[in-house]
Amino acid sequence: MLVHGPYPIGQPPRVVRAIAAATQAGFAVDVIASRRPGELDRETIDDVHVTRLPVVHRRGIGPLAMLVEYGGFTLVATSILAWRTLRRPYAVVHVNNPPDFLIAAAVVPKLFGTRIVFDVHDLAPDMFAMRFPSGGLLARAADKVLRAIERLAGAVADAVVTVHQPYREELISRGFPADKIEVVMNAVDEAVLPQASVPAGEFRIVYHGTVTPHYSLDLVVAALPRIRASIPSARVEIYGEGDAVPALREQARNLGVSDRLSIVEGFLPHREVLEAIAGASVGVVPNRPIGLNRFALSTKLFEYCALEVPVVAAGLQTLRAHFTPDELLFFEPGDVDALADALIETAFDPEAARSRAAAARVRLAQYRWDLSRDRYVRVLRDLVAA
Repeated sequence: MLVHGPYPIGQPPRVVRAIAAATQAGFAVDVIASRRPGELDRETIDDVHVTRLPVVHRRGIGPLAMLVEYGGFTLVATSILAWRTLRRPYAVVHVNNPPDFLIAAAVVPKLFGTRIVFDVHDLAPDMFAMRFPSGGLLARAADKVLRAIERLAGAVADAVVTVHQPYREELISRGFPADKIEVVMNAVDEAVLPQASVPAGEFRIVYHGTVTPHYSLDLVVAALPRIRASIPSARVEIYGEGDAVPALREQARNLGVSDRLSIVEGFLPHREVLEAIAGASVGVVPNRPIGLNRFALSTKLFEYCALEVPVVAAGLQTLRAHFTPDELLFFEPGDVDALADALIETAFDPEAARSRAAAARVRLAQYRWDLSRDRYVRVLRDLVAA
């Protein structure tokens, strides 16, 4: 399992669950990951052998620094995998994007018969355009290069897994062979969920996960003065870390709502975060209507639904493709007033909010983790059998 990010701390549940699924299916799993300060170079966690490279993943850096970081990680990972292949080849190398060119690290193993799984978490060209939206000549050239690398990665891989059907269709439109692609959703493993609970006391608006600009938490902070005017007990709780945290704190100070915003940064065990949000009044998915977000379908949304926390979400196409207005309260994406209206409506009509949460919980049965887990294990076994 090759991932440009720390493991297990800071890694999305998707990667952790895939590793658990592989080990439970009888595969011996090694992980090559980046390193957080203070972590060991090597350790064994639940029978998974982890090698951490001397690369620290940083958010909010410029394009040149990003290229150095991602390229350096890829070069070191390539040398490690090549050396290990000469000693004892792997059956499968599972490469998680971004970056797409990380698949280069698996080329030498492939020459010795190793099969490659390419896991598309996000569309790399769209992520770059979101981060660096200059639209100039260099940006257009970078987009062409990234799209070419994306197609090449799809061609080199023996199997491609991605997070939902809209992504699968988009990858096919970008030149990926349809027969290679399997959907393995960012579904909830209900075994790790705490007991759902009924909200009490303050009107708690929660968000958990990565705190970066494209997740648009600034809209929630911008809506907070109006929400507080209608609901004095309202407060926003954010559990996560990312490069947008300082700006959110500054925005709250400028709006005079710092006392109504709490941001719990740093690592918290996943179970503790879920326990914190279990009794929330509403979970919010405020994504703006930018290119990258049109395909966003986050694990946090599934976790709110599993815990029967009512959800207010931006009415983007992929969200609407998976849930109905009877299950989530949608608002016009990017509209602060529409977001405030939806949150105020949730507070003043709790019966309707509970009804939507119950319906979303029923819908979630279609997106169970065990279904995705079985598809992923089947991909691995088919590659080994081939």
